[in-house]
Amino acid sequence: MLKRKLALQTAGLSEAEPKKPARSADTTSALFAQPLWEQFYNNECSLNEVLLSLETPPTIACTYNPVEYASSLHCAYLRRFLDGPKNVMFIGMNPGPTGMLQTGIPFGNVRTVSELMEISGEVGRPPVLHPKRPVVGLECKTQERSGVRLWELFLRLAGGRLDIFSRQCFVHNFCPLAFFDAAGRNITPTELKGPYKRQIRDVCLDALEKQLLIVKPQVVVAVGDYVYQALKRSDHCKTLLRLAHPSPRSLNNTNWPEKAQEFLEQHGLIHFMRNEA
Repeated sequence: MLKRKLALQTAGLSEAEPKKPARSADTTSALFAQPLWEQFYNNECSLNEVLLSLETPPTIACTYNPVEYASSLHCAYLRRFLDGPKNVMFIGMNPGPTGMLQTGIPFGNVRTVSELMEISGEVGRPPVLHPKRPVVGLECKTQERSGVRLWELFLRLAGGRLDIFSRQCFVHNFCPLAFFDAAGRNITPTELKGPYKRQIRDVCLDALEKQLLIVKPQVVVAVGDYVYQALKRSDHCKTLLRLAHPSPRSLNNTNWPEKAQEFLEQHGLIHFMRNEA
């Protein structure tokens, strides 16, 4: 609760501030008086509380949650790019070590966040920090290659303006946690084992279904197979598509930007990205 309050204050809000009166005070709840991005963030905070209650298996030495320790930048991203419902929602898997882990923003390599999104701020630290996985925020010198590929493609297709892209599109991650073993190796949700893997999927899917009700996308694009398979279990996606993950580590993925653009053209999504729909 304290972390949520601090994040809202950093974003220019306060939980103690009175909400603006609704136009129709008889039936309108306080929920709908909240900005949409704040409703979304409150849902993320509720998800974080559930994730914190799960028993982490011994194979996982520590978990990082940048929605919590990088809440200042994360809320700035939500406030700027989630100002209302979106027609298209791109959903990645979980934070990358040199991307969202450092910036709190999905696929958020540092240059994209600081130069293209013009978002800045202080980033805290996770409660347990692995010596091989430092968090230095916007001082990180290593670019998130998946983030470079994804955001630069979106920027180019939107005519060089992320504000145009964000009129109808929004980028999010399915799971807010990054997982590391004792050696500091990044464990993706796909690589988790046993009941914990299912628990992570189920609680994140439950939260995402509530988020979809907030954002109201007509098209949900799962970035990678893990998210696609998880979302196939849900009835909340009007149209569900699978875009190959931009990670250079993926097989046969050297020309991802060209393949991704072909995919977006094939499914008629570029006109949303250009705000032409």
